[in-house]
Amino acid sequence: NYGSTSIDNILTVANMSKEEALHSIGLSDCKYAVCTYHPVTMEGNGVDEQIKEFLRAINQFNEIEFIVTKSNADQGGARINDLLDEAEKTMPNLHVFTSLGVRRYLSLMKYSAFVLGNSSSGIIETPAFHVPTVNIGDRQRGRLQSESIINCQPDTASIAEAIHTALSPEHKEICRQVVSPYGDGNAAVKIAEK
Repeated sequence: NYGSTSIDNILTVANMSKEEALHSIGLSDCKYAVCTYHPVTMEGNGVDEQIKEFLRAINQFNEIEFIVTKSNADQGGARINDLLDEAEKTMPNLHVFTSLGVRRYLSLMKYSAFVLGNSSSGIIETPAFHVPTVNIGDRQRGRLQSESIINCQPDTASIAEAIHTALSPEHKEICRQVVSPYGDGNAAVKIAEK
């Protein structure tokens, strides 16, 4: 009824400035997106095809730097990481990291143009920063979602279209006014009072 106490925490932890967070990963001030793509074992097409579609989509946005955190340890995660490492060599706007650490990851999320991928952080944390989420595929199906989240299929055209929507002034306005179902950052106080 009061939201997630994790939202209280992230709003406090994300305390690096945009410049400081970007500088810490070797980037100067720029327009960027934070991305995480985990394997989806239930979806028919393989990991290789999913990542190729993902990379083809982001390749259409050369004006945006894509800061990607590597996949989790689920089956297929190591393959995703190999494909990302390989792509980073030929895509100048792709920056792949094993981990950014909680403070830096959340600080980067706070100032990003949008969050892209299929991680729960795009569903739970990102709306608290009033940042758009492009949620790819069905991995997060069934979770409560706010209006700031754009769901798309895991193919190049759908992902690219969703990114265009996320960047639109209309969607940015929706994000500015969004109320997250996971709370407003005051859950702990409300719970303690009750």
